Amino acid sequence: MSRNRIAFASAAVLLVALSACGSDVPGKPTPTGSPISSSESSGDLPKRPAELKLDGVDACKLLTESQMSEIKVATTVPDQFDSVDDKKQAGCFYENGNSYSYIVLPATNKGIKYWLDGTGNVTAKLVDVSGYGAAEITFTGVEKVDCAVAVDVAESQQLYVSYKPRVKKDESQQQMCANAKAAAALALETLKTRK
Repeated sequence: MSRNRIAFASAAVLLVALSACGSDVPGKPTPTGSPISSSESSGDLPKRPAELKLDGVDACKLLTESQMSEIKVATTVPDQFDSVDDKKQAGCFYENGNSYSYIVLPATNKGIKYWLDGTGNVTAKLVDVSGYGAAEITFTGVEKVDCAVAVDVAESQQLYVSYKPRVKKDESQQQMCANAKAAAALALETLKTRK
């Protein structure tokens, strides 16, 4: 594994470790996800347009070549991630050389309330990604590290997508989250076509 992937995986593991300090913590792409009304609590997630089960999904096939070109990534690298509840699951790096990468993880062990109900060192807010409720996840009090979104695709399952710059560090937190949401929207498009 390259040093960059190790550093990125370490950041994902750190995110989980920090979030675990609390209780049970953790289409066309649109550059922004809309916050969902503050009257909706994490106990009252918006209704899913359709249930999209993640069992048996190959994370490295959730973005087509055309979609990869759209977000300017060229390579995929399968790996194991414990981003959700310290349980190793198969995911995929989508990489743009040393500039930035995405992790796409079809997590089948926890829904997005894992993030929204937590009190650890991450901040999660409820947003919309292509009509699905999603948790936008950032480190509390820290900017420009990375951003992840976890999309509520099925009961006790989430499509987790994170974006992390590697060399270029001039993107705002808002832009990093927009990138994660755009990639998640693309992965949802592919997921909808799965039989």
